This record gives sequence, structure tokens and C-alpha cells, in this order.
Amino acid sequence: MSGVDDGLLLRYSTEGDGLAEAEAWVLRLGRRDDNDVCLRHDTYSSRYHARLHWKDARWWLEDCDSKNGTFVEGDEDDSRVGGTIPIETGQLFRVGRTWLRIQQAE
Repeated sequence: MSGVDDGLLLRYSTEGDGLAEAEAWVLRLGRRDDNDVCLRHDTYSSRYHARLHWKDARWWLEDCDSKNGTFVEGDEDDSRVGGTIPIETGQLFRVGRTWLRIQQAE
């Protein structure tokens, strides 16, 4: 949604992408190349910044103790993510200085 890769659409599948952990499917986000969503040009993103979980038929967003935080768009101010929170499809969230959102495949 923003940054060097503004407008880039990434497609992921539970078959071959992400990690299967316990009862969730997980996508990792951060600056390191081995993340599922690599934000290499965002210097405000930590190496391993955040994780998206697909669990119990919904998405969850987790900040991984990043230095600059993970935020979700709010009505008046953006809210900093503490721990793991539910996130809706289409809801904007920020990792470092990069805004992202999850959308259903067409």
C-alpha cells in the first residue's frame, strides 16, 4: 500500500508458502530476505518485525518486539499492536513505514 513497492500485490497459499505452526498458518514480515513478506527497503522495519497468523478462520497480527512497532489504522489515531490482535480483511496495518492490507484472492 505504500513505500518502494507501492501497489505490489503478493499472492500466498497455505500450500508452499508461510509456515505451519501448531494450529495456525503463519506469514513472517520484516527486512530479512528469508521473511515471507520482505520489506528490504524499509529501514524502519525490523529484521523480523511482525507475523500474520491464519487461525480459527480469521487473521491475527502479531508484533515481534520490533523497535518501531506495528500499527493498525484507527478512526482517529493508529493503534500500536501489543501481542497478537485480530485483524480484518481489508484493514490497513503498518510495519515500519510500510502500509499493508490483506485482501481475498480474486
